[in-house]
Amino acid sequence: MNSKIALLLLIVGLFSCAVDRNIAELNSIDLNELEAYFMLPPAHHIKIGNGDEPGKPLWLGIELIDKSTQQVIPNQRIHIYHTDDTGEYHPSNLSDETTARLNGEAITNKQGRIFVRTILPGDYGSSSDNRHIHTTVIGAHPEAYDIHFKQFTGKMGSNFINSSDQHFLADLKQNQDSVLVSFVKMEIKKPVLVKETDRTQRPSCEWCGADEAPNDISWEAQLATEDEPGERLILEGTIFQKDGVSPAKNVIVYAYQTNAKGLYEKKGDETGNGLRHGHIRAWVKTDEQGRYKFYTIKPAPYPNLGEPAHVHMTLKGDDFDEYWISSTWFEGDEIITEDMMKNRTRIGGFSNVVPLQKDENGNWIAHRDIIINPPQ
Repeated sequence: MNSKIALLLLIVGLFSCAVDRNIAELNSIDLNELEAYFMLPPAHHIKIGNGDEPGKPLWLGIELIDKSTQQVIPNQRIHIYHTDDTGEYHPSNLSDETTARLNGEAITNKQGRIFVRTILPGDYGSSSDNRHIHTTVIGAHPEAYDIHFKQFTGKMGSNFINSSDQHFLADLKQNQDSVLVSFVKMEIKKPVLVKETDRTQRPSCEWCGADEAPNDISWEAQLATEDEPGERLILEGTIFQKDGVSPAKNVIVYAYQTNAKGLYEKKGDETGNGLRHGHIRAWVKTDEQGRYKFYTIKPAPYPNLGEPAHVHMTLKGDDFDEYWISSTWFEGDEIITEDMMKNRTRIGGFSNVVPLQKDENGNWIAHRDIIINPPQ
């Protein structure tokens, strides 16, 4: 479908009038809007490409609205992809355009928003006015929607876009550093909505989850199921009492993490803080030796690459309330900078950056020991 639409735009572009490519500066209202998008948590950001990707930098603030109700769409997973600045997709699967090299995913916040940092796509095909970004709204009917740009779309192309409910025309502006910026409201047909009752079930504590543990937990657990895509990882270690020597038994460890795409993916049947943390979460209770073990996958960093790949963990014991420890990072992660290492807290007693090595079965093994030290 996307290729046919691109061809249609190419044809009508041949008959279009000259395009006004003037790009205005952001005004004070735009700057406030941009700041609001910048402040979104990492899960609602998409950073496509790296810092040296050729092309004109482009920032998009996208807001999803239910076409039938005109209400914002929260917790909606979105996949975005587009060409590079030469107009090529370079898909990893030659028969699937959605696997374009420049792609990313995120989930909308409670106001239905995501923030995208990428480059202005190049013209697709031989047209000089056919620059667009594909967005896939997972689970909607239809899922495919495209964003085009006013300054790079001819008159006939604009007429076609304005008559379609799956295409949106964005007006580009620029900041003082000449970064292109646009804010787009997209009306989505038949999105998959989170039920209101589900939203009210979320605990007020955003990071906790120990109290949701099943009654029959062991010292080891399946954090990610065997069919979860990704490289298999075993995260294990020993939890010690405050003296750093005596093993701490019967400590509940709650763990959750992103999937292999850097998202806290949900399957739709989550309850409690699973509505925030997604389906890759589990609980263990340390044994007599203080041991714990999670069978999982190697998590990916958030799509905006703002934080290293990590696993969240909290602890709760018979004599102390649940508290969080520093996320587990992995040695060799290129996102970890010297400043991060200097400024990190060491809640957990030992370093939160752990080495990775493979066992005879090809699983990554990460060992992290922890010292109990609940906040006073």
